[in-house]
Amino acid sequence: MPVRPYRCGYRVTSYFTRIFVHHRKQCVAIILPRVQQHFSIPDHLVGLLSSSIFAGMTLGAIFWGVLSDTRGRKLAFNWTLGITATFGLLSSVAPGFVSLCAMLFCLGFGVGGNMPVDGALFLEFIPTEHQYLLTFMSVFFSLGAVLSSFLAFLILPSHSCQLPNTCDPAVENNGWRFLLLTLGFLTLAMVLARLIFFRLQESPRYLLASRRKRDALMVLRTIIRINGSDLVIDTKDLPDPFDLPPPRSNPSTSTTADLHSHDPFDSVEGELDVNTDSPILSPDLKPINFGSVSPSDSTARVLGARLRGLFSLRALRPLFVPRWRRTTLLVFGIWALTSMGFTMFNVFLPKYLEQIGEGGEQDDSGSILSGKVYWEFLVYSAAGVPGSLLASYLVETGLGRRGTMILSSLGSALSLLLFSTGLHPATASALLSFLATVLYAVIYGYTPEVFDTRLRGTATGAASALGRIAGIASPMVSGWLLAAAGGRLWVPLYASAVAFVGVAACVSGLAIETKGRSVK
Repeated sequence: MPVRPYRCGYRVTSYFTRIFVHHRKQCVAIILPRVQQHFSIPDHLVGLLSSSIFAGMTLGAIFWGVLSDTRGRKLAFNWTLGITATFGLLSSVAPGFVSLCAMLFCLGFGVGGNMPVDGALFLEFIPTEHQYLLTFMSVFFSLGAVLSSFLAFLILPSHSCQLPNTCDPAVENNGWRFLLLTLGFLTLAMVLARLIFFRLQESPRYLLASRRKRDALMVLRTIIRINGSDLVIDTKDLPDPFDLPPPRSNPSTSTTADLHSHDPFDSVEGELDVNTDSPILSPDLKPINFGSVSPSDSTARVLGARLRGLFSLRALRPLFVPRWRRTTLLVFGIWALTSMGFTMFNVFLPKYLEQIGEGGEQDDSGSILSGKVYWEFLVYSAAGVPGSLLASYLVETGLGRRGTMILSSLGSALSLLLFSTGLHPATASALLSFLATVLYAVIYGYTPEVFDTRLRGTATGAASALGRIAGIASPMVSGWLLAAAGGRLWVPLYASAVAFVGVAACVSGLAIETKGRSVK
């Protein structure tokens, strides 16, 4: 198969985006104890640090997800990268805890928006036979987490106060600032390299779904030119979204051959490097009105109308028509329960390791030196990398997307129960990281696959937002459970295990298996 320059360029862009942008949750979990010590924050308030970035990710997922469906994928993708780079750097110089939370909120606004937009773009820029790569892409989430953990292992032990009241935090406890600054510069370098070496094009599928046929033609011609092809296409070669054949009533039973049998782009897909499987739109879906304005309206009024439209529940109504209601509710439940189950464990893992004596040697007061804690956390992060690779294989086996999600969620619950016994905590935490990464990898791939083009950004953004809401609540819920249980770890760990069992139940109720199913 010939090398396609645009396809290669876009994939590399997406790979590095996921490494340098989507690791921020892990970074916050790592620096949380150091920030607490730096600003003398009590235990019942320090969870606000994690809640701030999750709150920003929630708002960003909704805002940018819907905006990508109404104003374009390219605009949303570029803006989210810029916001992430800017506030990633500013967070390293926050003068106080409140300002740090504010910076992390803004950082999360960019990160949370980039995730659904990147998923939609990637899916719409690859042929159907390569859809499994969307699941494989989660390996770069894991690599980003490993990067954060590795840099923390190098930076924090030598630039942090190891024990309470043993040093001046303002002078000797700035390792968390150095870590944020380093990650911020890496993100900025990635953004600048993308702007210099690769020019992202708007999704042709999005343009067609928006009835912008001529714009789609211009984009496709640009991609053909970048690829060095002499293929000639015109508007007559492109389908009209509302004239395409309707989808099968039971898409989960359609074969790949059936779906390609009426593909209007079948003869040119290899040259275009985009996913062009029909139908692009379902005939029962109508354009969504996200706020109408006239040319005479002021800038403030135009902006206000657009924002009201973006956050109106009308944007979500198409997700709850009879055809999509069941899928929407179950997918939303999967995202929320997975986020709660994983976050309740992940955010407090350093504290868990310290409490059960896995972090390092204790002094007379019972405090634990941090070096081995960060090493254990690095191992925990690294365990997720093979999980992503395994997920990209399993989804193409007889298990499919649904079977893989059920096995990985139940396995995650069992790993939490093993960790709660305290017998093999390092092994149990690594196993949980491995299985939870498998689960997340499939969820990130399944969600944009199962929804139609017109709903993809909104559905993925809304589902991601629910996951963020669960993430906001999880640190506080976990802290409350720890306090209520008198510090006994098994209480929040059992709660996390129950959440993963709930994920398996939701997956069991899904009616659509997207393995081998063309993108609608």
